[in-house]
Amino acid sequence: METLELKSERLILSPPQQGDIATIISILGKDKVYFENTLNIPFPYTAKNAEFWLQLSAQGLIEKTQYIFAIRLINTRELIGGIDLGIDRNANKAELGYWLSRENWNKGYATEAVKLIINFGFTQLRLRRIYASHFDFNMASGKVLEKSGMQKEGVLRSHTFKEGKYQDHIIYAIINE
Repeated sequence: METLELKSERLILSPPQQGDIATIISILGKDKVYFENTLNIPFPYTAKNAEFWLQLSAQGLIEKTQYIFAIRLINTRELIGGIDLGIDRNANKAELGYWLSRENWNKGYATEAVKLIINFGFTQLRLRRIYASHFDFNMASGKVLEKSGMQKEGVLRSHTFKEGKYQDHIIYAIINE
């Protein structure tokens, strides 16, 4: 199977591995913030959820429909988060998503990882558009996207229904011109 690794000054993005499961669970399983700020991370987060994420990663890489990476510190290879591009080949675009361990917030890692995956999407996958959205209350995520070169396009009102209420999303995008 193809091995894919992206590197920046402080980070390596590489497919998550079986040996990462305990770390993934320790990050996502202990803090409800990941569930509250995303659409697809359940709480509690279990080994079964982590196994499913690894399967999605492997299948997406083979089919070239989704590129899921563990975010790792370059010096220690410690897993500190996850990031992905979900590919829509018909429209030559991808949706970006990411999460980062709470102890690594506000250190610039999220922005560095987002810039790295945008570059990968444009240079290696030759995508035209990469977009992302966040819940309207998660303004920190919006700052990451803006610092990464994405532009705010608007608000998707009542875009999702979660935990008994409708949720607005703010959408950002960057175009490969």
